[in-house]
Amino acid sequence: MLSACETDLSTRDHDEALTLATALVGGGAADVVGSRWAVQDGTAAVMMVVFHHYLASGGLAPPDALRAAQLWMLDPHREAMPALSGPLRIEATRPDLHHIRHWAAFTHQGNPTATAAH
Repeated sequence: MLSACETDLSTRDHDEALTLATALVGGGAADVVGSRWAVQDGTAAVMMVVFHHYLASGGLAPPDALRAAQLWMLDPHREAMPALSGPLRIEATRPDLHHIRHWAAFTHQGNPTATAAH
């Protein structure tokens, strides 16, 4: 998980193959989640907690966990997860979480399926 803005964006060569996210995949990382544009810290933090919830507790592969988190953000009847506490719980009640600027910046690069545990 690349927690900086625009980690899956190339502004110099306009080639999606030349981003920090794809460089990590090229270097051997199985999965990388990056962002295409700057996002607000609070909404990005909510998105990441929900993503990690689906990844760890839901047992989903990274691209599926990302999709589930994005769908959660889109759901007008979403319920705050137990992992969202304090300021993040308040942030999760924002009525505008469904806006594209809060969730669509995040992209997955790498392995589209879960890896078997060895």
